[in-house]
Amino acid sequence: MGMLQVVVGLVFVLLLLSLLATTVMELLSSVLALRGKNLEKALRNLLASTSVNDEILNAFKNNSLYKQLCGKIGKDKLRSPSYISDESFQSILFDVILKGEGMDKLEAKIDELPDEDLRNVLKQFLREADNNTDVFKGKVKQWYVDVMDRASGWYKRSAQKILIGVGFLIAVVFNADTLAIYERLESDPDTLQKVVNLAEDFVDSRDTLMLSANLNPEFEQSLEKLQGLVDNQIESVSSPLGLGWKNVVWSEVTVYDALIKALGWIVTALAISLGAPFWFDLLRKLVNLRSSGKKPEE
Repeated sequence: MGMLQVVVGLVFVLLLLSLLATTVMELLSSVLALRGKNLEKALRNLLASTSVNDEILNAFKNNSLYKQLCGKIGKDKLRSPSYISDESFQSILFDVILKGEGMDKLEAKIDELPDEDLRNVLKQFLREADNNTDVFKGKVKQWYVDVMDRASGWYKRSAQKILIGVGFLIAVVFNADTLAIYERLESDPDTLQKVVNLAEDFVDSRDTLMLSANLNPEFEQSLEKLQGLVDNQIESVSSPLGLGWKNVVWSEVTVYDALIKALGWIVTALAISLGAPFWFDLLRKLVNLRSSGKKPEE
């Protein structure tokens, strides 16, 4: 059970650091409008993949419904929305294509579209729908849903790369070296027991960890969550584990020590990039496994 305790303690620390990294990622996503930029990239692929200009895309973004879905930056500038429903997409697209004319002009208006891929896709859907407007609308909405599923994958891959960078920064700032943390937990029974108790309390207080790449919290909420994590959870383990730079004696640090420390930070960054839900699920399983066996005497 001793090794299991060490693993529980280590996983708990990585979970807290992953929660911190996820919160920082939410802040970056909000400040840099990453989801809005990802949506705009998907719209460009849909509406202007082959045309020499962005006529349809610009008309789409100038639509009043689209503007209402945007966020405002300052007085006049708009920020792209992070999400548009398939119903809204279909409504805006039809308004752009028809330009105020009736559905009886749909086929002729599609033939006038400047983007070849967009024109061909819509004509294909119209043929498959046998010119049934309702069926055609359904195909357009499903087309948008399929493309946005791929766009979600683009965003997750992009966020994963950023998360590794955020994870490394957190590892350096908190001096959170996975190799050193493991060594400390393995060699210090008192520290190990404190961290394991904190891990068990954390699992007992939560049934699930509701975090995913699709979350889009307000900036202020992310900031409050970040402050709470640092002040409460991470502070509770930083002292027993010796995280931070306060106790580092620089005169005793050798080149070998620095290289091992850097390796530990890299391991921490890669572990953090797996995400808080991964570490929480693993921690919960380990705690349940530990509780099913005989606990060591304290």
